[in-house]
Amino acid sequence: MSLKKSILLLLIVFVPFFGFSQEEEKSDKVIQFTGVVLDQDSVSIPGVHIYTPVYGRGTSTNEYGFFSMPALEGDSLVISAVGFKKATYVVPEIKTSTLRVVFQLEQDTEMLNEVQVYNMPPTAEAFKKAVLAVRLPSEYSNINKNLDPATLQEMYKTLPADGSMNHRWFVQQQAFYDQTKNSVRINPLLNPMSWVEIFRAIKNGDFTNND
Repeated sequence: MSLKKSILLLLIVFVPFFGFSQEEEKSDKVIQFTGVVLDQDSVSIPGVHIYTPVYGRGTSTNEYGFFSMPALEGDSLVISAVGFKKATYVVPEIKTSTLRVVFQLEQDTEMLNEVQVYNMPPTAEAFKKAVLAVRLPSEYSNINKNLDPATLQEMYKTLPADGSMNHRWFVQQQAFYDQTKNSVRINPLLNPMSWVEIFRAIKNGDFTNND
């Protein structure tokens, strides 16, 4: 094999690798990718996602529709927002280290079939007949049953305290602490009014064990 043929063969074998390495160097170039996202009326759109599905990196627009993120040349970006059609963008090769763009998204509106809802009959005569046909209950059995004193007393004994009762108890304890934190606290057993309340409770049978 002659020298010229050997050199030609080497060039054919190694030139593609050199070109591939140069393309890899270009694809590794990091640029600052900034821009703004607008709708069809040139109004900024907040909360738009700009990301690369392959690498899983990206950002979102702020309240002014502005975004800024690092990107590589050749990145395939997806621009997505609720109510708008998705758009794609490939970061081109540039000579500078920054790239500024303006995206304009198209609204994705779906028209639904019309549904008519009426809260009453369409005519006065039909409304009159509907009212006259209503049968009211003759007795309020459920109300009387739920408001029965024995039922309420049983609920008071068995049901746990709800949020409002817990809050009321906490506020009362906090108020009592604020009133007595700078003074000597009084023992309830030495308070005559407390004994009056105890005797009254005993007389009313509040301490009787019905179980």
